[in-house]
Amino acid sequence: MGRGTKALSVTLLSVLLALVPATLDACTLWAAIGDKAEGGGTLLSKNRDWKPDHHQSLKLVRPREGFAYLGLWAEGNDDPGLKAGVNEKGLSIISASTNIPRKDRASQPGKHGVMSRILANYASVDALAADAAKIFSQARTSFLMIADRRKVLMVEIGLEGKFSMKVVESGTATHTNHFLDPKLALIYNGKIGTSSAIRLARIRELLARGESPFTLAQFAALSRDQHDGPDNSLWRRGKEFTLASWIIDSPTAGPLRLRVVIANPGEVESTKELELNAAFWGKKQPPGQ
Repeated sequence: MGRGTKALSVTLLSVLLALVPATLDACTLWAAIGDKAEGGGTLLSKNRDWKPDHHQSLKLVRPREGFAYLGLWAEGNDDPGLKAGVNEKGLSIISASTNIPRKDRASQPGKHGVMSRILANYASVDALAADAAKIFSQARTSFLMIADRRKVLMVEIGLEGKFSMKVVESGTATHTNHFLDPKLALIYNGKIGTSSAIRLARIRELLARGESPFTLAQFAALSRDQHDGPDNSLWRRGKEFTLASWIIDSPTAGPLRLRVVIANPGEVESTKELELNAAFWGKKQPPGQ
C-alpha cells in the first residue's frame, strides 16, 4: 500500500469514527403539561431502547418506609434496575442515558437507586425540587423527567455532583440522550449521537404539529413512529431495539392511567392499560404478574 493510499485510509477511518454515536444507549422522553394535556394535567412518555438481551417486567414495590410504587424493571443484563415508575401519590418518573462515555458512567460508586428513593419518599414535584441539591448531587449521571398532576421537573445530571433542573408548568417537554442545559452542554457535549439528535428533532416536530390537548392514545401513536429508519426512529429496530413504551396520564382530578407496552426479546409483545385507583394500590401485584 502506497503512502497516499495509507493517508486516505487513515482519513476515511477518522471520518467514520467521527460519525459513530458517542453512545448507543438511548431513550426518548416527552411530556405535555397543562392546556397541552387532556384533562389539564400531565402526560409523561418514554420509549425505552436497549440491546435486546434481557427481560423486563412490571413490579409493585411496598417499601418498609415510604410510598408504594409500580415500576418497569430490567433484569438479566449489564444495567439492571428500575427504568420508569409511578407511586401511589401520583408522582411518576422516567429516565434516559446521557452521552457521557460509558466508562465514566460506570465508575460512580454508591450512586444507585435515585429513582426508587424519589418514588418512595416524594409525593409532588415541589417537594422534590425543594430537596434537589440533596438528591441530584448524589445521583448517577442521567436525564430524568418527573411529573405530578400539575408540573414536570426536567433534570440533567452530570458527574461530580453537577446537575441542572427546570420546572415546566405548561406546554411540552422533550429529551433524548445529550445535554440541553447550556452550561452542562459545554462540559459534556463533545459528541452528540446522531440518533439522539434526530430523535429529539422528530419528537419536537410531531408535538409541534400535533393537535392538542394531547391524549394518551395520541402519545401511544407517537411512540410507534418509524419515520427515520431502524436506528434513528422513535420506535427502533436497528443497533438497539425499543423494548418498552411507558405512558402516564395524570389528569388534574381522578385516577392516573398507565399504558405500558413490553416488547421482550423472543416473546409476544404485550400491552397493559391500568387505572391506578385506590383498588389498584391495594393489590399485591399488578394484573397479570
